[in-house]
Amino acid sequence: MRFETLVIVDVVGRPANYSSAAEPAWRAAVREAFTRTGLGPWAERFSVLVEFRTPEGRNANEVWDLDNLIKPTLDAMEGVFGRREWAGPAQAADHRVDHLDATKRTVRSDEVPGARIEVRRLVQ
Repeated sequence: MRFETLVIVDVVGRPANYSSAAEPAWRAAVREAFTRTGLGPWAERFSVLVEFRTPEGRNANEVWDLDNLIKPTLDAMEGVFGRREWAGPAQAADHRVDHLDATKRTVRSDEVPGARIEVRRLVQ
């Protein structure tokens, strides 16, 4: 596969797991980061690279499950993917993501929580 970078953003905020109380704030931070670029949406097949910077958990129950971090992040990217064309509720057209590379790590002392997200177009 070959790729062409479309946009790279740095989202500042506390990443949130899917279906958690913090999810709406994280989705809003992701949307805002892409809106600020003034780019998109694109009608492409995509590759997405996400590097999550997670804070230390506030308690023993707060853990960072990578697959549950990915879902709300992609779901908030309608400014990149556009909206899914269907009769159901409005959703990001993330079904056009054909390649995904995601990592997570605990923030260093000189960093803030968030994520670096690179969106690339698949080139045939």
